[in-house]
Amino acid sequence: MLRFVISIYLIISSLAGATEFRIWSNTDKTKTFEAEYVGNKDDRVTMRLKNLKIITMEMNKLHIDDQAWIQQNHPTENDGVAHTHIKKIDEDAIFDTVVFGDNRDTVTKKLYESKLVTATVEPTFIGRTGLNNVFVTREKIGGLNCSLTFNWSPEGKLIECTLQTEDRNIGDYSSDLENSWQEFEKILISIYGKPKRFTKMPKASDLQEDQMLTSHSWRLDQGGSILLGSAKMDGRYQVVVRFTKEIL
Repeated sequence: MLRFVISIYLIISSLAGATEFRIWSNTDKTKTFEAEYVGNKDDRVTMRLKNLKIITMEMNKLHIDDQAWIQQNHPTENDGVAHTHIKKIDEDAIFDTVVFGDNRDTVTKKLYESKLVTATVEPTFIGRTGLNNVFVTREKIGGLNCSLTFNWSPEGKLIECTLQTEDRNIGDYSSDLENSWQEFEKILISIYGKPKRFTKMPKASDLQEDQMLTSHSWRLDQGGSILLGSAKMDGRYQVVVRFTKEIL
């Protein structure tokens, strides 16, 4: 499987068409099913049923009207969802050009050169603040701003990179945060395919302080995993995507 990294430039006008359930048919319209379009890659279409099951099927197994709907609503898409540009940079990259094993100086340099994130402090202040939450995405994901945090090995090598949304109170959990969680789900499925395991977004009531609960997980070809879920910190909530070398 080719390795991809996320280029998070969202085309907002495409979101409405990407989040609707519709009726799909087989080639002769003898069978139908209701599902939400997620993305397509290599002439295979990924959809989500109302019971949250993820299915993938060959494009030519769909009725010609459904194929035409995809071409009309997602004309530039083949390697990912229409509202997300996805580009191949480094086959081992986990975010833009950052790879597991990079040291702090290398990660800092790469992120200052990145077109995906922008820094909230000048380089001269990095030594005082560290890298956590210094870099934020230039575009919102599901309506929320996101920032990066990092974990390092005792030798100073990158072992974990986490993309997390701005925090929200519990009243926004099933609205703002769930919208962002759904957006991340679509992006990650379009890049990495069907997750190794997946379930609904964790309930806010199930989260303990300083805890992340995982809804989806993928294995990375270069080793390590991707985890999607939500977390609670200081009484507030976030959506979290974690690229980690740690064993699940």
